[in-house]
Amino acid sequence: MSDGGRVFGFYKSGSQYLSIIIKSTQFRSGETADRATKGSNNVYYGTSVSEWSGGWSPKIVNMSATFMIQGNTLKVKLVYGNNPPSPWMSSYRLWPNDINSHNAKFEKKKEKKKDKFTPSSGTAFFVTQKGHVITNFHVVEGCKGRSKIVYQDKEIKVKLLAKDKYLDLALLKADIKNKHFIKISNKSPKKLQRIIAAGYPFGKELSDDLKFTSGIVSSLKGLQDDSTRIQIDAALNYGNSGGPIVDEKTGELVAVAVAGLSKEVTESINFGIKAGSVINFLDSNQINTSLLAKNFGFGSVDLSAILENATVYTFCN
Repeated sequence: MSDGGRVFGFYKSGSQYLSIIIKSTQFRSGETADRATKGSNNVYYGTSVSEWSGGWSPKIVNMSATFMIQGNTLKVKLVYGNNPPSPWMSSYRLWPNDINSHNAKFEKKKEKKKDKFTPSSGTAFFVTQKGHVITNFHVVEGCKGRSKIVYQDKEIKVKLLAKDKYLDLALLKADIKNKHFIKISNKSPKKLQRIIAAGYPFGKELSDDLKFTSGIVSSLKGLQDDSTRIQIDAALNYGNSGGPIVDEKTGELVAVAVAGLSKEVTESINFGIKAGSVINFLDSNQINTSLLAKNFGFGSVDLSAILENATVYTFCN
């Protein structure tokens, strides 16, 4: 409840967090005032109708919000559009009174669920000729050792060799010798660099054919100035996670597709884990990428063929 008597509730719907009006002089009861997607460091990004134009008509604006809970008081710092951040506002009283204890009940339930097997699917790609495969950790996190890839129309079991929850990377190993793999660039990405993303958006519900999208590197940082990621404008959707983002000319890996802002907020802000972070991850797990670079040459690049042969569908069920 705010100083002005506005009463509203926060709840989660899918990947979004929404606030619904319970009582207000400016909004109708039951109306959704804010929509946001969680970024990093407890910062939420989305849209809000809490700014008003003349005649009390709502004005939808982009916003970010940082929340801090102290006892039963909620502190909020807001940024609307390009305006400077607001000071911490501490006038919001919370129910239940002990919100942390209340939410802890649900967190314990989530922890129990994590122990269970969770079906999943995404995209992966070969980085060596010995069956080593890279994907996102969140793609295989719930698989409990049951991950598979589809290679040359065959379902092949893979072993989880290494993971990095912070970077959201996983290294898998299939007991095969594959001819094709994607070379990892040792050059830093550049703004306006033309890129191609390959993957299986929406899994095989759409089709079992590998899909391509194209675009540019929009920014050299991710959410909250995350320097391990780049921002691209190429379309990414559920199922693209873990797929390769390569340079349009050389076919070398620029980044690994990882996430995007909610499509209700924007269609063109998506993110990839930089190739440099992938190299560090592989080196830390005794996969020497410098030797691969010396022994590998594209010659005349057939980008479609490289991606078709080196990119795979990964899943568990």
